[in-house]
Amino acid sequence: MNTWIVGVDLRHRSDGAVRFGAWLRAQTGGAIELVGVHVAPTDVVDQLDQFEGRVRVRERLKTEAELAMDRAGVRDAYTEVELNEADEPAEALANARAGRTAVGLIVGRKAASDGRDLVRLGSVARRLLQRLVVPTFVVPPDLGADQLRSGPIVVAVTPADASAGAVEVGAAMAKALRRPLVFVRVVSVPEEYTQIYWSTDALAQFKGQTIAAAKDRTAEWLADQGRSEPVVVRYGDTITEILAVAAEQGSPFLVCGSRLLSRVERVIALSTSSELAARAAIPVLVVPPDARA
Repeated sequence: MNTWIVGVDLRHRSDGAVRFGAWLRAQTGGAIELVGVHVAPTDVVDQLDQFEGRVRVRERLKTEAELAMDRAGVRDAYTEVELNEADEPAEALANARAGRTAVGLIVGRKAASDGRDLVRLGSVARRLLQRLVVPTFVVPPDLGADQLRSGPIVVAVTPADASAGAVEVGAAMAKALRRPLVFVRVVSVPEEYTQIYWSTDALAQFKGQTIAAAKDRTAEWLADQGRSEPVVVRYGDTITEILAVAAEQGSPFLVCGSRLLSRVERVIALSTSSELAARAAIPVLVVPPDARA
């Protein structure tokens, strides 16, 4: 069964993940199964235990999770809602996914779509992306179904192995949702380099040549992956341009790959997938390089 594990968050304005899961099920004609999982931190359960006993606390928390989904109007889309107790919520969600051999995860992030929070992903989404094993949707907590537009599925790529899984899974999602597929690639050179070494006319010519070469190279690489859909190539800041293309295309969600950077590598290099997931106004599906549809 095509099962997805959906993290259920009881915080105010945190229904985005469960709403998106229900939307995805409806859009695929019920072809996916949804299991909601609320992870209660062990220290919280310990504190409540002294008032009414652990069994009662767990029953109450599970009831609250189901009520939250009822209030969001999506409870009927879920086959089951379960409560897990754990010290590490991200690990508990990953274990729930593995236990059911689910194909992927849907979780919320901390920052709202229009928020200016310094911490945007939150610890659960961040850790799941750092240990990425299966395709994982990261959803703004305040996302509503009316914000999910009717455009194509946009897949951000580079012509490299890190994008292979995103191409395959993105194509499969487009097919399941009966949507067109569009690829986007962003190219640039360091701003300092352009300011020192290029006149305005020369820089414009260089950008044009760079975009043309990148489009040819990306189309050739995609052809090797068995894909022939349109490729949009932009020049500029990677995150800004990818998000701009997704908005212009009216995409309901964005798909990207991951280089699976280590913690040390993340200190010195930007994780494009994490930045997209943290900043996008729509859900972002981050896909491991070896994922298969």
